[in-house]
Amino acid sequence: MEKIVFFAVIIVYIIAGVIVTRYVKSKDDFYVMGEKGSTVLIVGTLAATYLSAVTLLGIGGMIYNEGPVPHAAFGSFGAWLGTLIAVIYVGRKMKSLNCQTIPEFFEKRFNNKWVTVIAVCIMIVALLGYGVVQLIGAGVVLAEILDIPFPLLILLFTGALLVFSALGGMFGVVVTDTLMFFTMLAISLIIAPLIIGQAGLDQIKNLGEVIPNYWGMTGAAERPIGWVISQFIMWILFFSCTPALVSRVFPAKNDFVILKTAVIGIFCAPFMQLFIFLAAAAMQVLQPGIDPADRMFIVGLMDYTPPSLAGVGLAGLMASIMSTASTLFVLTGFALAKDLFENILHIQMDERKGLILGRVAQVFIAVLVCIVAIMQPSTIFWISIYAGSIFAVSWMPTIIASFEWKRMNSKAAIASMTVGVISFIVLGELNKSGIIHLSPNFDHFYISMILSIIALFVIGFMTKPNEHEITFYQKMKTVKLSTSTIATILKKENGIVELKREYKTTMIYAIAFLIMSIVIWGYFIVKMGF
Repeated sequence: MEKIVFFAVIIVYIIAGVIVTRYVKSKDDFYVMGEKGSTVLIVGTLAATYLSAVTLLGIGGMIYNEGPVPHAAFGSFGAWLGTLIAVIYVGRKMKSLNCQTIPEFFEKRFNNKWVTVIAVCIMIVALLGYGVVQLIGAGVVLAEILDIPFPLLILLFTGALLVFSALGGMFGVVVTDTLMFFTMLAISLIIAPLIIGQAGLDQIKNLGEVIPNYWGMTGAAERPIGWVISQFIMWILFFSCTPALVSRVFPAKNDFVILKTAVIGIFCAPFMQLFIFLAAAAMQVLQPGIDPADRMFIVGLMDYTPPSLAGVGLAGLMASIMSTASTLFVLTGFALAKDLFENILHIQMDERKGLILGRVAQVFIAVLVCIVAIMQPSTIFWISIYAGSIFAVSWMPTIIASFEWKRMNSKAAIASMTVGVISFIVLGELNKSGIIHLSPNFDHFYISMILSIIALFVIGFMTKPNEHEITFYQKMKTVKLSTSTIATILKKENGIVELKREYKTTMIYAIAFLIMSIVIWGYFIVKMGF
């Protein structure tokens, strides 16, 4: 039964993706779905992208083994704060400048091909790593329910993804993400509570007596507190600038949609994670010793839920993987087609050729990711950490300085990004091989971030911005998405009425979800005795 339900739901995703392709008639539709995204669609795609294989398989497995505090209370809620920054600060600012990709922002800000080339290379490498995570997760899920070799599973999964990501672009991804989001809700609100109920909250709470420090700050593995804090910082910085989340803002219809998305989406992400992570601890009560721990949630579905619900749960698990993987295919394809060919090489092409190039680029990226995923280079959690750290140490200092510092220029951007990436890779490899010995409380992520910031300021003070960089900085300070949204609404008939309604609705959403957050989190804090 679970297999029938599983494949039925997956087929629905693919059919929906195919249907959506009929609405893709221009490059704007392909890259930002014509900026027609409603609140429901943007919330759906944001939450679905947030809840990836890293959450359900990678972090879930770590929590199963080591406890929730170092990974959920620090790592995941760092990601939650980062998502808020990505939507409200980074995404809104770039959308106000009519950017359709993050590298396009670098192109507009500096008008320097080397800044854009470096940004595109970082984006492709880091997203490839994160994409590999999703495909490995897909193989882990399918291997549990199908008697098919892992490499063939990866090939089939990649083909299914390309049906709606390559054909529908951002339009296909956003719509299918939203459908997948509702399937993921079934995991968080029905299946996870069912597993938690079988284990019992008291038994989950008492895991600290069975496994020393399971509920402690550093977890059962007794990780250094410096490492735990670095995860919190890394996930904030990574999620603040990752294209997978920032790009969710670009298809939004207006600023009110983005603000409502911030309220609803930022509530949904940690709310859904709460039940998933408690379910991971519950599985430690119900069935300790699952190895590898990445399989933990799959075992919970297959052994502790009714067959029909298990099918929905497996489909939801696959949805979390497919939504993020399709987003990464789309974004890396965009980087090659739009940012490399159109913005850097200045190869102009009509709508038809532009769409073909975007689709071919995604196929190329998918093949590359597929090959790496079949090799299974590492565990899901650690690949995600590596990819996330690259974004954090290279992009985040440059993006913030680009927004806020008048002296910021292309030379400082190049220095910051290259020093951040190279130092992170080199120091990590040297420490890993034993050539240098870094303190466990001072992860090399810290060093690379510090070096990236130092390089930015040293070169920034030694050089001066050119005329374009000064002019664009001044433009950024005057352009606001809220202003253009208000102007657009006021042009409509009864625009004042619509504007007042939008303000009122946004405020109601904010108050309602704040109250719900206080009630829900307060209940679990009291119940678990924190």
